[in-house]
Amino acid sequence: MTARIHTTITREPLSADAALTFVADPRAGAEVVFSGTVRNHAEGRAVFGLTYEAFEEHAAVRLAELAADLADRWPSVRAIWMVHRLGALAIGEPSVVVGVSADHRDAAFAAARHGIDTLKETVPIWKQEHWADGGAHWPGTD
Repeated sequence: MTARIHTTITREPLSADAALTFVADPRAGAEVVFSGTVRNHAEGRAVFGLTYEAFEEHAAVRLAELAADLADRWPSVRAIWMVHRLGALAIGEPSVVVGVSADHRDAAFAAARHGIDTLKETVPIWKQEHWADGGAHWPGTD
């Protein structure tokens, strides 16, 4: 079986509803959508927003490869949605949305979890935290 796949890197606002619509499949018994949102704190500091940057061409290729890998690892997956946003984001805005539908919930949860965890580890996208006190920081550059 071949899963339907949608991946993109964008500067446009993200929608969990769009992911749910895409992954909907009458053969699927489970749909899992993860939405990573900008929170108001990091490592004990108040945060007022984030900026995401990427090596866009490489990030887009890596995201597509990751989605294809999910489909290979979990053959019962029907559809995969993986979208990451770039640019300046405010508190509460989604920065990444991963959606998976599969025949059963175990596969849907496992594929979605592996997808977001691997995306964060391997896709060349970086975030800058903007602190409420006026400072900024690129996590992982300490």
